Amino acid sequence: MKQFATLIIGTSTLLLSVTAPVVQAQAQTPAYRLIERDMAANNRIQVQITPGRATPISFTQTDEAIAYILVADPSQLVYTTDTDLKSGRATTIFLRAIRPLKFPGATTTAITNLLVQTVDQAGQKRLYNFDIVTVRRNIDYVGIKIADAFVVRVASRREDVAVGGASRREGIVSGTALRRGAASESSAIAGQQTLLIDKNRRARVDDIETGLRIAINRGYTNKSDPVVLKMQQVLSLLRNSRVTIPEVATSVGVPVEVISELGRIALNDRLLRLGQQRSSVMHRGK
Repeated sequence: MKQFATLIIGTSTLLLSVTAPVVQAQAQTPAYRLIERDMAANNRIQVQITPGRATPISFTQTDEAIAYILVADPSQLVYTTDTDLKSGRATTIFLRAIRPLKFPGATTTAITNLLVQTVDQAGQKRLYNFDIVTVRRNIDYVGIKIADAFVVRVASRREDVAVGGASRREGIVSGTALRRGAASESSAIAGQQTLLIDKNRRARVDDIETGLRIAINRGYTNKSDPVVLKMQQVLSLLRNSRVTIPEVATSVGVPVEVISELGRIALNDRLLRLGQQRSSVMHRGK
């Protein structure tokens, strides 16, 4: 899965540029740093925060809920969560820098650490260690997202396309395309929904299912990966409900880019096989 994770691109949506220069520069900034779950659990991850702004650490791209949080030095940092930890449904921590406080007998440090223990749907616990660094400048991301390897791979691939000088819309589903797709599928027939992959291709539900099977067979992910379980929910909903693909993606919590990537895998594999068949026919005809 790590080899899969090295190939992809950020799942943050592309922001529209505006006329004001400062706002335009911010619009080009990726919204989140995506970090593969295993990497995050086995390493100390640095998180920068800046005074006056809240920085989230999110586990919404995994099947984990936050069970326990510890700030080693609480004199300069406070946090809240999106819901009470006791509920078993908290998935995001919001960090804020504060003016230094003095606690009798407590020690302080310039870079404190935040310990976060999570529990996944199978009951497995993970402990994450974040180094919290306060900086007095704008940081190049708004927060951290811990994600499954498949999601990170999709994100990295999109970023590679942009860095390579190609259009940021090449090989991805743009926000505009998604809006057009959602509109055209407003009366979608169960099992016949499609998703715009690129300018001339749309993936069907069967294609998405085929792409998932290929991804598992090629070792991009495995059957026990939470994203595979979510994709199975997506496919079941699409086959049994009159809902659009973007609606199901939002409902289940799977980035549309992941679904798009699976459709692309299937369509590209079909093109490859057709090319091989034509080559074989031409070879036999000589």
